[in-house]
Amino acid sequence: MEYARFILCGQNKKILSEVKNILVSDGYVFTGYSSDPSRLLRHVRSTQPEMAIISLSGDFRALKPIIEVIDDDLLAACILLLESRDEEVFEFLRNSRVSTYVAEPIFSEVLLQITDISVANYKRVLEYEEKLKQLNDSLESRKVIEKAKWLLVEQEHMTEQEAFNVLRKKSRDNRMPMKEIAEAIMIARSSL
Repeated sequence: MEYARFILCGQNKKILSEVKNILVSDGYVFTGYSSDPSRLLRHVRSTQPEMAIISLSGDFRALKPIIEVIDDDLLAACILLLESRDEEVFEFLRNSRVSTYVAEPIFSEVLLQITDISVANYKRVLEYEEKLKQLNDSLESRKVIEKAKWLLVEQEHMTEQEAFNVLRKKSRDNRMPMKEIAEAIMIARSSL
């Protein structure tokens, strides 16, 4: 199993030290500590850990915008360490993508299970996001190719297959993606 890197944030050094010891002894890699919430985002961006473990011993509202950015931008899985049940935190977690929580007291087996699941879910969401991006790019390419193809059909009185073959041949001859050839044809033909 590949172990993830993690960063710690918060004021409760006793709990964070306990968490660090549990994770490091299980093979996880500690990349740093941020006591100041305002520096957490910069630290996450620079060290690129798979997990940010945040002790919420203070006001959640101060950390919420930072955790939202980390979650929305998929910078890391966030594990929030809670002293007690908090409805505002639970409402946030219901809408998050890669955030979860652990309630104190921290039990090593529970923490390890949650970190394993959090990292696995984080990586799965990253993969899905990449696949979604590839599908969107593919769809956009097909739209551009279809437009160029129909432009050739209308202006050059080709069949659909002939227009497609022209695009494909130009793509191969010029060693360029069909989308780029299609865009060039659309620019050249639109001025006619």
